[in-house]
Amino acid sequence: MLWYKAWIDTRWRFLVALALLVCTVLGNALAYSSVDGFVVALAAGPAGPLADKISSIAQLSSTFRGFIWGQVIRQNLCGLWIIFAVLLGADGLLSRRKGVIFTLALPVSRRRLFSVRAATDLAELFLLALIPMLLIPLAAPAAGQTYGVADALVHGISIFLGGAVFYGLARLLATAFDDRWRPIVITLAVAIVVELCKEFIPMPAPLNLGGVMDGQRYFLTGTPAWAGLVIWYAISMSLLYAALRSTEMRDF
Repeated sequence: MLWYKAWIDTRWRFLVALALLVCTVLGNALAYSSVDGFVVALAAGPAGPLADKISSIAQLSSTFRGFIWGQVIRQNLCGLWIIFAVLLGADGLLSRRKGVIFTLALPVSRRRLFSVRAATDLAELFLLALIPMLLIPLAAPAAGQTYGVADALVHGISIFLGGAVFYGLARLLATAFDDRWRPIVITLAVAIVVELCKEFIPMPAPLNLGGVMDGQRYFLTGTPAWAGLVIWYAISMSLLYAALRSTEMRDF
């Protein structure tokens, strides 16, 4: 019953998120054939700081795999996935909404309630990361290209394992605030800082959450960032455990 209730509580957010991510990924992938010539023209453009930046982006997008990584995964998929992870995490057991007190009054422990809901959310987030990526190899022939299933799997798993920390943080903050908005705003602010650090602050690869999540090392070297994935997923589980303990200790 608890698993079914968790699904009922989250199904529309999951389905809307899945539809939006699938449309975004497929739209970008299928559009590659129409931007291919434009990319080549940009890569051969004039010199200058801004022109060099545009040229580097264009050169990255000169191959279909580079286009998918640079424009689809880094620019679109990761950001949208984080937003949906935060929305799921911020809707905690203690959020003020109809039925919360009734839920906590059920003849099951808070640990059980929390664990079932968190497991359901994480399963949905895993599918939100994997399904859009696995559709790229299927859609690539329509754009006259190919894309490896292994590449899709690695990037999908990297998004989930690296990005789960945002879900864990939102879940923890949801135990500290009675409303949904403060956990959402704070966690999204952290995500923006992470993105800025990825772009402007050099740091060891395992600590670069943005690079771990978008699979930068795998794209450049063919080797997944195992250390970074383990570190950040362990941090996300630690945040969830802290959220669980906070939920168990909260008085009503």
